[in-house]
Amino acid sequence: MSDRIHGELRLLRAQFSDVEYVAAGHWVLIRNYLIPATPAGWNRSKTDVAFQIPPSPGTAPYGFYVPVGIRFSGGIPGNYKEPAGNKPPFEGTWGMFSWSPDGDWVPAAEITAGCNMLNWAFGFAQRFRSAA
Repeated sequence: MSDRIHGELRLLRAQFSDVEYVAAGHWVLIRNYLIPATPAGWNRSKTDVAFQIPPSPGTAPYGFYVPVGIRFSGGIPGNYKEPAGNKPPFEGTWGMFSWSPDGDWVPAAEITAGCNMLNWAFGFAQRFRSAA
């Protein structure tokens, strides 16, 4: 495992209590990610979330995965597909949110000085707050 990925995982594990990593494909699983409450409402208050760490720090991540069945106000959320075409290496069937954070992806040599996987994971809350 590269020093960069080791550092990214250390940041994630400092903020999330249950993080798994699969080296093949650089997959990360965060269990029980809290979904921010919204007026109309998601059908879950928390969900497992999976994503891939891009092969180079300069490549922006794209999309994240949740177990199938997530709904907003009883319907399928926008920019979400289930089942996902690319299946994470974790048990179950997964759907994918096509999503990327606002702004440019600007990593730095020092992981905490620029964009990193922890910023990316915190950004999922932004997608959930935007509702459908």
